[in-house]
Amino acid sequence: MTEKTTADNAAEENINTSDGGVTINQSKFDGKVRISEDVIAQLATKALASVDGVSPASPGLMANLRLGRKIVNGVRISISDGDATEIVIDAYVSIKYGLRIPDVCWDVQEAIKEQVERFTGYVIKSVNVFVQGVTFADKKSDDAELASEEQEDIVGEQL
Repeated sequence: MTEKTTADNAAEENINTSDGGVTINQSKFDGKVRISEDVIAQLATKALASVDGVSPASPGLMANLRLGRKIVNGVRISISDGDATEIVIDAYVSIKYGLRIPDVCWDVQEAIKEQVERFTGYVIKSVNVFVQGVTFADKKSDDAELASEEQEDIVGEQL
């Protein structure tokens, strides 16, 4: 068994690169990195917005009474501290009418899990999706479509 001197350890910690720079091995540093629940909620909300036909919804009466954990843009985060930080994400959504709900919920789960794990490095224990409602096309967009169709009919008659 060989003993390493302080100089040997320093040589292992600092590795010279081909461009003349020095890379420092930080494996011996202690400390923790903690990511705020609000940051994780923002990442989950952004992932939620990336799924077509989904919008954040109100989580219901319990959140309106301010009971339980804080909900941000239809997303609630629960973080458990242990050997490895595990996150449970609850997403409250409204889904556009005409879409198959289980497929959209699967897409929401995958999008949130992939984005939060990629940006935080934390393990996602589960993503629970609660469908709070179904959204229909806006009346304004329906009126705009009708107006454009009427305009096309008028132009067609004039020719």
